[in-house]
Amino acid sequence: MPFDIHHLFSGGHSHHKDHSAQHEVNPHSKERKKEFTLDDDVIGKGGYSKVYKAHWKARGGMLVAMKVVKKEAVKDREAYLRIVATGFPRINTHPNICAGLDWFESTNKYYVAFPLLTGGELLERLNTRGRFTEDAVKKVMKVMLETLAYIHSHGIIHRDIKPDNWLYRTPDSEVDDIVLIDFGISKVLDQESEEDKRDQFEVGGTPGYAAPEVFCGVGYGKNSDLFGAGVIAYNLLSSWSPWESRDTVALIQETSTLNISFPDGPFEGVSEQAKNFVRALMAPPARRPSAKKALQHKWLALPIENDDQDHILEPHEVVESDLQTIHAHETIKPDDDLARQMSRYSVDLPA
Repeated sequence: MPFDIHHLFSGGHSHHKDHSAQHEVNPHSKERKKEFTLDDDVIGKGGYSKVYKAHWKARGGMLVAMKVVKKEAVKDREAYLRIVATGFPRINTHPNICAGLDWFESTNKYYVAFPLLTGGELLERLNTRGRFTEDAVKKVMKVMLETLAYIHSHGIIHRDIKPDNWLYRTPDSEVDDIVLIDFGISKVLDQESEEDKRDQFEVGGTPGYAAPEVFCGVGYGKNSDLFGAGVIAYNLLSSWSPWESRDTVALIQETSTLNISFPDGPFEGVSEQAKNFVRALMAPPARRPSAKKALQHKWLALPIENDDQDHILEPHEVVESDLQTIHAHETIKPDDDLARQMSRYSVDLPA
C-alpha cells in the first residue's frame, strides 16, 4: 500500500545534537600539509568545501584532488572521521572507488586527498548521448555491482547510489570505466563480512534512488544500495526515470509503492531479460538480491554481441519526444530536518 508522509511536517522540529566541541587536532597537521602543493584554481566546491588539484610530493608529485572542508559544516564529526579514518582505508585500493587516499586536519579544516577524475558524470554522459544499448548497460552494471559487492564485503553501505555519483576516469574513458564517488553519508559498519542484517534505521539518501525502506523506518542493510543501481539501469536503458513525481515528498511516496512500469516508447527494443534485471534490483528488500548475487543474473551472463565502443555509445533510434532529461536530485543527509522527522515513523512496504 502507498503511504502518506505529508503528515510528518505537522508539529515541532527536533534539535541538532551539539557537536560543537573541537576534535583534538593532530599535532602533525602543519607538517602533513607540506607534503602537498595545492593549485590556486578551484575545480569543485560546495557550501562549505572546495576541491583543488594538488601535487603529492611524498608520492613523487602524484596529481590528486584535495577536498578542503570547513569543520563548522560537519555536524557529526565522529561519523565523518569514521568514514575518512576507518572506512576509506578499507576500500581505497579498489580501481573503481574514489575513496580518500590520505587525510589530515588543521584547527578549522579537514583535508582529504582523492584520486583525480576528469571524465564527468555518468548522468552527464547519459543526458548528452541518449540511452545506452543493452550491451553498454551490461558492461556498466557489471562494474557497478562488482564495486558494490566489494564495499559491502568491507562493511560499508554507500547510501547514495545515483548516476551523478559515478564518474568517468577521463574524457576518453570507455563506457564502463566508471568510479564510485561521494561517501559523505556512507555507513561504516563494525564488521567486515558478507552478512546483511538490515538493522540500520538512520534516514539518508537521494529520493528516487534511495531504497524505500531507508525512508520508511523498517530497517535496511547493504542491499538498499542495489535499489539505486536498479534505478540507474532503468535510466540507462530508456533515458527515462521510473518516477513521475518531482516534489521531494511526492517522490518518496511514489517510490514506496514499488510500482515499476516500462513504457513502450522509451523501452522500445529492450529485452524482457533486461527488464527482469531491473525488477530484481528494485524489488522489496526481502526479495532484492545482494550485489554478489545480482552479478549472477541471467541477463548479465548473456554475451556482449558488439564490443565496439563507438557502437555502444550511439543512442538508439527513438522518437526524440519520447526522451527526457534525467534530473539530479539533492541528497537528504541524516542531519536534515526531513530525515530527522521521517526517522520517527515506520510504514509497511509491499511484500
